[in-house]
Amino acid sequence: MSGSTVTSNALQFTNDNKNAYAYSGIIEVDNTETQLLLLNTQSEYLMAQLQILQGTDSNENFIYKVFFNDIIIAQWHCLQVTTLDINMPNPYELIIPPFTIVKVTALNRSSASLRDHSATLTAKVGMPQRVGNEA
Repeated sequence: MSGSTVTSNALQFTNDNKNAYAYSGIIEVDNTETQLLLLNTQSEYLMAQLQILQGTDSNENFIYKVFFNDIIIAQWHCLQVTTLDINMPNPYELIIPPFTIVKVTALNRSSASLRDHSATLTAKVGMPQRVGNEA
């Protein structure tokens, strides 16, 4: 970890290394699985919240997935019937272990038209317990 900006992946740390964050920016999602975030936890674990925002119309049908090291650990289906109906956990709580590659994807199942999405991950940073370092 470093107090400076991490440029090797999408995960950024605050200068005191107590918090981390990643922002996807606006990404257009169509009827192919689209990556929203890709990051690596390095040597720390994260107590994280993942939030996905959609710029959608009604009758949209999306699938969201969260992968840890290419294994799906969470998946949810979001069927938006009106502009107020969104049935997905938002934010989604995650504990992310050290040395984990985290990928978040979205898929528009309702049409081939593009829809704007963004993903935000904010986290408290923790260090793994060290064996033999008892006080």
